[in-house]
Amino acid sequence: MRLFVALEPNTKIIANLTELVRRLAPMAPVRWVHPGNMHVTLKYIGEWDESRLDQVFDALSRVRIASKVKVPLAGLRFVPHERSPRLFWALAENTLPLRQLASIIDARLARLGIAPEVRPYLPHLTLGRLHGRVDLTEMHEAIEELPSREFGTIEPDRFVLYGSMLTPEGPVHRKLEEFPFMMPVSNEVKPALALRY
Repeated sequence: MRLFVALEPNTKIIANLTELVRRLAPMAPVRWVHPGNMHVTLKYIGEWDESRLDQVFDALSRVRIASKVKVPLAGLRFVPHERSPRLFWALAENTLPLRQLASIIDARLARLGIAPEVRPYLPHLTLGRLHGRVDLTEMHEAIEELPSREFGTIEPDRFVLYGSMLTPEGPVHRKLEEFPFMMPVSNEVKPALALRY
């Protein structure tokens, strides 16, 4: 199975982004992300042997953070560039506590042999995927007319390990485990296992 670690947006953000997609959907052939699949990735793990899931649970249960994490979502971007985009993102503010959280998770998982990140962390929420050359003129105009490009702030008290399965309708993400944030402590305490396949 494919695994990744992410923050889950709150219902207000999902509602705001769903309304954005409703406005933009008629204007370009974008494969939009289902609201239930929206997330801000902290670490992409990739393919992982299901028999070794407990190792990932244990590594993530040891993550500690020193500061409260807040993640404002504001701004939109076509990636890698507007002339020939493959992805459409809502941007997340790259705050120091968020970068530290991603870095700690990366370091914990590296002990399992998972390749550490070499590129700078660029937090975002993927809204859609594009294929081939697409005329985005109408979509750009609609974005310029938006009353706001601020979609809310994620104020998480936990992060989530997801499993992802590819289906003919697109990827389906399911929570395997939730990890409540814990401040640094002297004794390691593992949270109870939560949701799995």
